[in-house]
Amino acid sequence: MNNAVNEEYKRLKNLFANVDESKTELVDELLKKASFLKVELDGLELQIKKYGSIQKSNKGNVRESIYFKTYLQSINVYQSIIKTLNTIMGKNSIDEDDEFD
Repeated sequence: MNNAVNEEYKRLKNLFANVDESKTELVDELLKKASFLKVELDGLELQIKKYGSIQKSNKGNVRESIYFKTYLQSINVYQSIIKTLNTIMGKNSIDEDDEFD
């Protein structure tokens, strides 16, 4: 793992620090994938900001840039992974200071 991915992995793992260790082990690969995707998405955002989301050819044709297409696909996968993590890791977490208790 590169440094940015490793830092994101630590951040995500820390978000679920109070979750049962067996659940954390179960989804560890998803945490790694989410970390990688987050770093990649950040890089793609920089490319889109620099070059824009639309490419123009020499003939004047216009199309979405490969950075933008990849970003859209990746953000959907990332959101799905985060939703899955939240579902698995959040189901049995104990809210110690629940206002309704």
